Amino acid sequence: MDEVKPNPSGIGGEGAQKAASVTLSRRKLLAALGVAGAAGAAAAVCSSLGVAYGNYAPSVGESVYGNKSGTADLMEPLYCIATTIAGLRAEMSPNANIVYYVTDRGQEGHFYYDPNDSTAQDNLGIVLVSASGARFKRIVEPEYVSVKWFGAKGDGVNDDFQAIQNAINAVSALGGGTVFFPKGTYLVSPYLNKWITLRSNVNLLGEGRSSVIKVKDNAGDYFAIFYGSASTPPLANVRISNLRIDQNPANNTTCNIDLNRQDTNYYYQFCIISYKYDNVVIDNVQFDPTCGVNTVSLNSDTGREAKITNCYVNFVMAKGSGDYDNSAIYLNGRNHLVSGCTFYAAPGQKARGAIETHMGQSVVTGNVMDGYYTGVNLQAGNADRCDMTVDSNTISNANQGIQIGPYGIHPVKNVTVSGNTISLVNLVHKRNLTVGISSAGWTSDTTLFENIIVSNNTIVFQEEFERRTELQSAVGIGFTHDSDLSDVVISNNIIKNAPMTGILIGSAKKIGTVTDLQITGNMIVNAGHYPAVNEAYRAGILLRSSVNGARIADNVIADNYDAAKGLFSIRINDSDGTYTNVAVADNLIKVKQGGLWQFLSPSVIVDPAAKLFKYSAVFPPASGTYNSGDIVWFTGGSVTDGKTPVGYKVTVTGTAGTLNGVLATGTAGLSTITVNDASQLDVEQWIRITAGNQVRRIVRISGNEVRLNAALVTGATSSEVSYVSPAFKPFGHAGSLAPISDTNGATLVQLEAEVNVLKQALREFGVVAMT
Repeated sequence: MDEVKPNPSGIGGEGAQKAASVTLSRRKLLAALGVAGAAGAAAAVCSSLGVAYGNYAPSVGESVYGNKSGTADLMEPLYCIATTIAGLRAEMSPNANIVYYVTDRGQEGHFYYDPNDSTAQDNLGIVLVSASGARFKRIVEPEYVSVKWFGAKGDGVNDDFQAIQNAINAVSALGGGTVFFPKGTYLVSPYLNKWITLRSNVNLLGEGRSSVIKVKDNAGDYFAIFYGSASTPPLANVRISNLRIDQNPANNTTCNIDLNRQDTNYYYQFCIISYKYDNVVIDNVQFDPTCGVNTVSLNSDTGREAKITNCYVNFVMAKGSGDYDNSAIYLNGRNHLVSGCTFYAAPGQKARGAIETHMGQSVVTGNVMDGYYTGVNLQAGNADRCDMTVDSNTISNANQGIQIGPYGIHPVKNVTVSGNTISLVNLVHKRNLTVGISSAGWTSDTTLFENIIVSNNTIVFQEEFERRTELQSAVGIGFTHDSDLSDVVISNNIIKNAPMTGILIGSAKKIGTVTDLQITGNMIVNAGHYPAVNEAYRAGILLRSSVNGARIADNVIADNYDAAKGLFSIRINDSDGTYTNVAVADNLIKVKQGGLWQFLSPSVIVDPAAKLFKYSAVFPPASGTYNSGDIVWFTGGSVTDGKTPVGYKVTVTGTAGTLNGVLATGTAGLSTITVNDASQLDVEQWIRITAGNQVRRIVRISGNEVRLNAALVTGATSSEVSYVSPAFKPFGHAGSLAPISDTNGATLVQLEAEVNVLKQALREFGVVAMT
């Protein structure tokens, strides 16, 4: 505000004549504009009067009366005079027809005297009480009440804790409104159970990143900066926006966040917390840096309507145990939205979770998470369903992407996880498990999972080729709780470099039943490359437990290593569970070299045409593996009527063709051999190892290592390998044999010759055996 030189003569003489020309009816002004609008008009009046601003302020008496002894007629006209807060508090003769303009820096504003109020408390900002008991009330600008009106300095030096609380209390007393934080750094001093209490219907608003609420150096232990409600009524209808909150962890060396502490509970360092809430919005707030157990915690089984949008969170580990549990956003209740937020943690900060949402009817969408152990944790709550959607989030440099868990007797029900991009750095975090999307490992509750859709997600791991003792599970998409699982769709996901399993369904303990499962259209690349102790988990797709009703189809399972590193393409084996109405069809298994093992229980339904029927243009077939009972249709173009078979039935399992110079070395008791040339071999082929005359089926090839369906009984050293030849029997013939002449009137010799011709025809047609 521009400084105006004071008129030494007050407003008497020429000043009085000027004032007369700009007088306004106070009653008309306030009636027409309202209290808020009067501020603008009063400012204009003050400017016209040429009253003093800045350090100089005439006494109220001087400003009104000048040097005259008489009393001015002020019952109708409205005058504006400049003063200070100290001047108002010292005022002994207030006038209801004067607007008082306070010039204290940062607390500027217009006040009027309310002669009808003798009880309002002095709140330092919008109600001032003079020594005479007069109540001066600020003419509040539309919607906003500045914290600076209550003495907050925002200079990064003075402690503004109490001024902020006073502002919130004052606005609450008015019935609600917005506390405004102009640009500046507002130091606060929370300590143990001393915090700034939020009030219903009172919003906090800043000017963006330049409006900073900062915890002072060495604040020590504290529970929260802002605290809502722990009882009825809940904190309701509150919006906190366009602020930056700085917990200043680097300069708080006297705190100790340690969840094992017994001396006090007031050390969690929440930024914002309320145990009861209804309609709380936090948007465009930068929590930078933040360090508490939760940055924002709205935690109530009866809570509803929480929205966290467009916020930024930068987690820095505070002084304490160095590994305390933490989540940036923790929501429990109904109707949650977390959208458009960015979460960051630098390497080594041990940020555990970015977002937790409990109970349900929640949407987590469009967020970016970088450097947290876990991107999103979903958990059921005290309700009969979850109704949760997690979509279009980007989770980078994580160890777990998205985890889903039940709560007590309450099921995980109605959950959609779709369109998320998850990048895992399991070698950086080195945790005991790493997962893309899975049932949660942090709860052992065995309640039902039902109505789950996991679709169109991209999950990429770091490759792990060396065994580490702490790693127990590394799965792209997995639901492995010891509980029932029903109505689950896993479709159109990309899963790359899952160290152990691409998609894993069913309990390791084989507890619970999986019902109605669909796994379709997924792209699974390089799954199972990690040298896990339990090799059963090295699979593209693995089903365990009791499964009743499942379809696995149209998936692409690829191993792109120069020598295949995965073990199983699909494993559904009787040693892992029981399978009813489980169908596997039309999956593409692709390897760069070698082959993966498709290990299916006989109870699994496969395409019968693909399983039982094969085709060959020559006989005997020059290549291919044939199992007893298979039908081989002849497709050659050359046909001799009545003699060429339509097809052949396989009577002895084997592989057609010839191996040239393949030698095997292996140890008795092991199911792997090393060959000098694996290029002639393929999975499912039947081979004979000369040493011990051992017949085995090839189930996997990686480089020159060949996995067999059973262990060797006799060791082998550079022993010759050959195919086990299949055996066939023809059936049916194309066309008819040449006609036989009529034998009517023939001699006995002629008839005997004709019978021999008939017998030969029967032999050629396969009716009788050849002699």
